[in-house]
Amino acid sequence: MNPPGRRRGSTATTLVLLFLALATAFLFDGSRGQPVSGTLGVHEGVTYHKGMSRSHMLVALNMSPEHGFLGHRRLVRTGDGDLAYEPYNRFPALGYVLIKLATLPFPNDFSAREAAARTLMLVLFAAAAVLAHLALCRLTANRWTALAATLLAFSSYYALFYRDMVATEGVVDLFGTMLVLHGMAVFATEGRLGQLLAKTCVALLLGWHVYALLLPFVLLGLVAALRGRDWRGGRRHLTLGAVALAFGALVLAANFAREYVALGGETTLAELPSVESMLMRTSLAELQSQGGEGGQGGNGGSAGRAAPPGYVTAWPVVAALQLKRIAW
Repeated sequence: MNPPGRRRGSTATTLVLLFLALATAFLFDGSRGQPVSGTLGVHEGVTYHKGMSRSHMLVALNMSPEHGFLGHRRLVRTGDGDLAYEPYNRFPALGYVLIKLATLPFPNDFSAREAAARTLMLVLFAAAAVLAHLALCRLTANRWTALAATLLAFSSYYALFYRDMVATEGVVDLFGTMLVLHGMAVFATEGRLGQLLAKTCVALLLGWHVYALLLPFVLLGLVAALRGRDWRGGRRHLTLGAVALAFGALVLAANFAREYVALGGETTLAELPSVESMLMRTSLAELQSQGGEGGQGGNGGSAGRAAPPGYVTAWPVVAALQLKRIAW
């Protein structure tokens, strides 16, 4: 067994190498000029990146207590002369609040605001990589294997393309997902449920993609507990699933409530722009409009964008983590 001093030195070495590798990726990535393929077609890299960044920055800059922290791109004047919101309220507010806080020192300089927001994304991207590395260190018990896996995951094309895009569904959500992945690793190795519940709640304040990890972790954990007659373990996984669903429902309800109030309380729930967007992305809007009958395809069947960086790579890790416990 290595002495404690040796272990600390090895940890420091791997973290230094990780930061050097990330710094190299930040400085020498050439993906901006390449086309980005998605289900909506092909977008030119630079144009798509800047357009998405500035669109989300606009939502963040417009968010304020005056507007009830409602995510919106602009206020438009209706035919009656009244001002109406154009909401963009599909994601939790915390990510946009962080972006706005980063831009506050530069109230009159949009270029400086954009640079500050992009820097925040790079910091969160690096922090997500460190969390992934620490999680894999626990799961593999080998720092060098963990380092190699982290660098492979975070040097992928989409990870590098999204790394400084100012968008909560990208790097902000990635950070929350890696935070939960680390919580899962601690839970698997030490059995500490409280820290995983706390990290899950924080992640759900940043975005929704963390459910892609929580679903297989909870379901496969329940299967393992039932096969091993581990009733305490089963209850702990049920607790995690229940807390994740309940807290996520509260965050979503708060979003809908802010939007309902901002729109004057004159719409039904199904007519809220965020709900319409959700229905469109699950094909329910098409079924609703056609009364359940078949018809021509439209925009309802697809979210229309490539998967954000990281959680697609993390899903197999979570599945393997739980499958390892199941003695087939």
